[in-house]
Amino acid sequence: ILMFEIKDYSSIYDSIMQFNKNKTVSIHQWYPFVEGYSKEFIESILEEIDYIPENVLEPFSGSGTTALELQFKNINCTSFEVSPFMHLLSSVKLYNNYSSETFNNVLNDFKEILINLPRRIRKIRKVEKVPFGRTVIKSDNLKKWNFNDESLDGILDIKYAISFIEDEAYKNLFKIILASILLEVSNLFRNGKCLSYKKDWQTREIYKRKDVHNLLLSKIENVIKNDIATLENILITTEVDNYNRLHFGDVRTSILNVPNNSVDLIITSPPYLNSRDYTDIYMLELKVLDLINNYEELSSLRKNTVRSHVQVKHGELNELDVPTLKSYLKKVSQKDVALWNNDLINMIKGYFLDMNHLFEQFKRVMEPEKFIYFNVANSAYFNEEIKVDQIISEIAIVHGFELIEIRKARNLKSSSQQSGSIKNLRESVIVFKS
Repeated sequence: ILMFEIKDYSSIYDSIMQFNKNKTVSIHQWYPFVEGYSKEFIESILEEIDYIPENVLEPFSGSGTTALELQFKNINCTSFEVSPFMHLLSSVKLYNNYSSETFNNVLNDFKEILINLPRRIRKIRKVEKVPFGRTVIKSDNLKKWNFNDESLDGILDIKYAISFIEDEAYKNLFKIILASILLEVSNLFRNGKCLSYKKDWQTREIYKRKDVHNLLLSKIENVIKNDIATLENILITTEVDNYNRLHFGDVRTSILNVPNNSVDLIITSPPYLNSRDYTDIYMLELKVLDLINNYEELSSLRKNTVRSHVQVKHGELNELDVPTLKSYLKKVSQKDVALWNNDLINMIKGYFLDMNHLFEQFKRVMEPEKFIYFNVANSAYFNEEIKVDQIISEIAIVHGFELIEIRKARNLKSSSQQSGSIKNLRESVIVFKS
């Protein structure tokens, strides 16, 4: 097994590896994305490398931070996203043709429909369907439900008003504004790997139909309007259009369309190997925005994601011939532990098979002597740490990359199942040279 030196960069990276810093930054703040890094991370990379990149690749767009920040800096960025919600979010933030005048016209028409709705249509569900899913609203055989009736009617009012927006770009923008208030008006909160019910969800004050409207309109007045005006000024100096370089689909197949030797920098953060299914975490957005309409579509989306969770049965998979991974799998095979899910071992194997495929493609698409900044975190299962950063480094070396550094960014808490033996897990930024 190769011995790797881990350099401690936590004093530099600790705060900038979290999206928190973007919560009050123009455009980035349109939707509170938990899993991303901040724009400062992108800036730190551009300051560090000794060339100005012309064509950056971001294989996992997420909320679009990388491509958006590079667009502001007039740098081309090709990005991929498999989640229809994340793809919509990225595209709305990357669209660079908004104008205050058009926005205000759209907003005035939207408001007129919304304000008059409760008088005109008393039963909104006759014109706007309830989102797909068994637990969306209260029914006799349910103990818990996602939305109270009043809140859902307010959401359906907004959807109905959005349906009259003719310009697709503004229609999508309003959908993302709606998405940004969904958790607040629901009975749920994002709890690490899943959605959980708020502690006092049954007794807390219910959002009335009008309250939901007002929450959305307040966000538009206090956040979106100013950002559109700011964006108008920024766009005067922006010549790059990363909106049209954002591709919808599974990066494992989409990357095959990227030409050889066409990329001079890769910045990305793939899903971590923490059995977190992003389809679950963003289920409300997917359902309410009609991005998923039945269980078949849900299953299909899960199959197209990197194998970092156990929601899909992967079948018996081959083991990648990488020393640190083989050592880990050998250790856990000798343990007598009850698995919380029998597909865990195959998920681990599948994850690194996916990473291996990506690095094979990275080698093909990259120009020589250029850099990759790869943000990952280690994991723990069966009370044994998986050194994800080291395994990925070994994979990259096999494909001909030079490992510059494994940088410790910060410590993440391990899951409650593992915390007895492993308190913290390292989050890293790995730097490679092609």
